[in-house]
Amino acid sequence: MEKIKELIKLLLADFELENEEEIIENLKLAKENPEEYLKENDAEWLQEFAPEDALQFAITNEIFDFIIIGDKIDEIHELIVDEFEGDFPEYPYELKLNTTDYLQWVSKQIDENYPELELIEFGDSFGDSIQLMLVLKEDVARIKELCAEFIIRCNTTDEILKM
Repeated sequence: MEKIKELIKLLLADFELENEEEIIENLKLAKENPEEYLKENDAEWLQEFAPEDALQFAITNEIFDFIIIGDKIDEIHELIVDEFEGDFPEYPYELKLNTTDYLQWVSKQIDENYPELELIEFGDSFGDSIQLMLVLKEDVARIKELCAEFIIRCNTTDEILKM
């Protein structure tokens, strides 16, 4: 459980958590009894579909409020702007960006305006949505290491662009 706690702390390093103990207890249940966790969270379908992803589902479910989730890039952009409390460039509609172009553009904007942060893809939405998080750049290597250990999707923007 220590590594799961570490992952949560790294992912949410920039946020104040009021319910950290509850999150950790829920993740402990997900690790020790995934069937029970999935049942309690109306996700029994995952037990049939991909039972090996129960912990990935649980982590993304528990920190859902901190994940940038959307199926359209302009929606994603609005959520990113919200993360920066409006202090971020507006979506460049005039550029008519596709997803790849947008990820390049937004990564450059983050790098120029908030060089201590990095945008990563985190977890599987088990649908068509894109899931991103803003994390401290200095923590990305360790986040990726822990995600690999727990078999959780985690890619930097550069890695997404190479796919």
